[in-house]
Amino acid sequence: MTSTVGSFSEDRTASTRASGKGGRSRPLQEEALSGARFFLCKPGTNGNALELGREFSSEGEARVESLKAGLTYYSLQEWRPVADFAGRNPELKRELVTR
Repeated sequence: MTSTVGSFSEDRTASTRASGKGGRSRPLQEEALSGARFFLCKPGTNGNALELGREFSSEGEARVESLKAGLTYYSLQEWRPVADFAGRNPELKRELVTR
């Protein structure tokens, strides 16, 4: 059991070295948001309805502008449903739409 823990830590160290980031990796949130679009909320909205304002090219830019404006920002991902009839039971999958 000890060898399993040891090998896990060795694999983890090797993967961070291979990435070349010196042990720093992107947070899981940012990895999950690939293909996302970022918007500020419209000023003056009460928050009950989703109203998208200005769009930004990156989450970092949206964070800075939302802080400056005192507004919240939204991250939006668009998905397309895909039916897979290859197996015995049909499956409904999703495919990320990139723009």
